[in-house]
Amino acid sequence: MIVMKFGGTSVGTADAMHLVAVAISKQKGDKIVVLSASAGITDKLINITNSLPEDIHTARSIYSEIEALVNKISDELQISLDSKSKVQELLHGLSELIYSVELLEYISENVANRIVAYGELLSTTIFSEYYNQNNMCSYLDITDHLTYNKKSDQYKLDNKEVIKQLQESYNTIITQGFICKNEDGNISNLGRGGSDYSAAIIAAEMQAEELQIWTDVNGVMSADPRIIKNALTKNRINVGSLERMAFFGAKVIHPDTLKPTLIANIPVKILNTFNSDNHGTLVTIEKDNPIPTFTIKRKCLIYTFRTNSKKNLYLINKYITNTIVKKSLILLSSIHIENTVHYVFERSIDKFLSLDFNYETKEIDLIYICELNNSKINAILTNLNSLNIEHLEVDWTSGAILILANADNKTQDYDRLHDMLINVVD
Repeated sequence: MIVMKFGGTSVGTADAMHLVAVAISKQKGDKIVVLSASAGITDKLINITNSLPEDIHTARSIYSEIEALVNKISDELQISLDSKSKVQELLHGLSELIYSVELLEYISENVANRIVAYGELLSTTIFSEYYNQNNMCSYLDITDHLTYNKKSDQYKLDNKEVIKQLQESYNTIITQGFICKNEDGNISNLGRGGSDYSAAIIAAEMQAEELQIWTDVNGVMSADPRIIKNALTKNRINVGSLERMAFFGAKVIHPDTLKPTLIANIPVKILNTFNSDNHGTLVTIEKDNPIPTFTIKRKCLIYTFRTNSKKNLYLINKYITNTIVKKSLILLSSIHIENTVHYVFERSIDKFLSLDFNYETKEIDLIYICELNNSKINAILTNLNSLNIEHLEVDWTSGAILILANADNKTQDYDRLHDMLINVVD
């Protein structure tokens, strides 16, 4: 049995849902299919909860947008009248919840979570009805099974026997990502990235042979294709590298959501709904990968503090650390060189800094290259003449290099560095 998770863009239109159906039908054996809400719907539902109860007009307007999108997908998929009635019943339930908040002039956390849950309930209902027109599948309400405690980050999948019994009659089960019940039995969710997390939990608890994460790209790229012209799809990626890429802002699946499968030693593949013949990327614990990974964040800000006193240096470090914690800032890198300390942030933090400390700021490009062996590291070190670099750090143990480069470097310079490294013969 495998678990297949499809993200919001994969179920965002009728055409995309058709491609999901094709991808599922190509897979042999038993499948549990985990769907996100259609792209944009969860944000709209959250905006409804944020508008209530004060701005009922905005809430109703957003509801109408959701209703129009859902009906458009249903009509274009040409699902039956009985199927459409199930969708309308869900829309009516959502409308009634909004109306109840209007009457009470109060929205509780439980009601807000119930409203947000409609995204996944609608996408899975529409898709399962569509899929059943030409194939056989069973609809599963995951909130009858998955319980999650946000505070402790503990989960459990109850009534697994029921799911196994369904698999005896249907080789395809359609269910929701993201949503669950809390320890009190109320509808809740797993937060951002929750659909991936749901799929990983289900895969681990049901002892799946493989977890597949289907997105709108071929897998993990060697670099951001919007920056690097000849970025390649990686056949596999080390989970540690995936974590560092996520930290430095790469738009990839976050490894924390995959923990259940990694602990259970279940393979994870990242695949493309819109190119189902592509082999995708395998997430692995192996460190020696043939294609290194570039993560580039352009035009970050480096803050430089200089002092002749070790005591002042200590006070600066303490102050910046406290500021980062209090303001929930993301520090990308910190570098200490004698009595100078540099802090790299994605954007300006001037408004948080005290005038008691003098500092300089400058735009830089942060480049993190990982999954390197010694020959590739040496190749980088001997081919950096074309780049204007502020600072470089090599981690020989983990096979990674951090480069702080001047922001006036051209994209073509980074293209050449990437292409050179890809072509290095080990």
